[in-house]
Amino acid sequence: MEEERRNWIVNTQVLYNFISCIRLPHQPLSVEFLPELSWRRERVGDVTFQHIACGLQAEPGEKVALYVIEVALPAEPLKEEIRRYSQCVDYEGFPIPGYSEPMYQCVSKAYLDCDVSSLRSHTYGDRSFLAAKGKDVYLYDIGSGIKEDEDMRPILTFEDHEESGYGLVFHKTEPLLGSCSEDSIVNIWDINAGSLTYNFQYSEVLNSIEFLDHEKRALVAADDGHVLVLDFNSPDPVAKTARVTGAINTVTNHHLNADVFFTGSTTGVVHIWDYRRLDQPIHEIKAHESPIIRLQLNNKCPTLLASAAEDATVRIFDLDAVHEEYEDEDMSAAEGDQEEEEGPRELIFTHTGHVEQVYDFCWSTYDVTETFVASVGEDYCLQLWQMSDDILNDSDEEEET
Repeated sequence: MEEERRNWIVNTQVLYNFISCIRLPHQPLSVEFLPELSWRRERVGDVTFQHIACGLQAEPGEKVALYVIEVALPAEPLKEEIRRYSQCVDYEGFPIPGYSEPMYQCVSKAYLDCDVSSLRSHTYGDRSFLAAKGKDVYLYDIGSGIKEDEDMRPILTFEDHEESGYGLVFHKTEPLLGSCSEDSIVNIWDINAGSLTYNFQYSEVLNSIEFLDHEKRALVAADDGHVLVLDFNSPDPVAKTARVTGAINTVTNHHLNADVFFTGSTTGVVHIWDYRRLDQPIHEIKAHESPIIRLQLNNKCPTLLASAAEDATVRIFDLDAVHEEYEDEDMSAAEGDQEEEEGPRELIFTHTGHVEQVYDFCWSTYDVTETFVASVGEDYCLQLWQMSDDILNDSDEEEET
């Protein structure tokens, strides 16, 4: 393991535009880039400032459950000669030229009596929210600013679940918040009213939820290998996908094509589905050799799909490769073996910076740092990283040829 770590550090110069790693004092379980907020610091030269929320594991004698951290990030790719993995002011990784302050600064905390297993944030007009999920779901107003000398307090607490879980999502346009848990329950709340508007009980554990923003419906991933389609006007599922091998741990939909969504299973397979035809997936990617724990499309470039798994990696796939046709559909066995060794043809990058299991990751929500990723793991580390432009450009060139 130590030799693998040394090799990874040596190769960071060619693998990443930027990489940083900080060990947190509490075990992080979840991470979320917050939306662009009116009160954030303005860009200084080539340094931009963003905010990240980290959900934490409950520890005996302590109730710290959530950090909000201001991070300084390079607004432009670093020159290759600067990309030297080293000990910086408060982190390990590439130094930010001309910036002498700490890269990570905790600006607020929240105190709860639970693990925070999921975080999601969203903006409706001039109001920005952060939701944190354990057994209960806590809603914070982050749009009006966070005072460093005050602890964050939820404006609403939803106590309609019986067990903890991971499923949490904001509706893109309507002020709705959805959640599902290991109690097999789906709850939908109206944020403005502060009340429950829909409840559904299933027979299996429910792991992930996504709204269908063009309809009053939701997709819910279940342990029995199905994705349920729930209509808020119906007490029962109105449809479900064909069953796949293993449990479905995560579901995410496409930002631009409302009919396409993606699932990740305990077998390490990403399935791509067409909402209009649920009898079988339209494509599958053997993404990992271990269970997938989260999928997310890039917020600004929806052809980039990232997945995290229990193999301690985050992988990035170029979905344009799904549409590529083989020059020779009857590939030889040797070619097939080579693809199996190198990974699926959609794979363009594997992040191996964590030395233990990855618990969560997310893409940046800012235009200037659109291909930055934040990830947290069992190694207590929060990592911020951006794959090299050379890797991304190579992928684009392959698509054009």
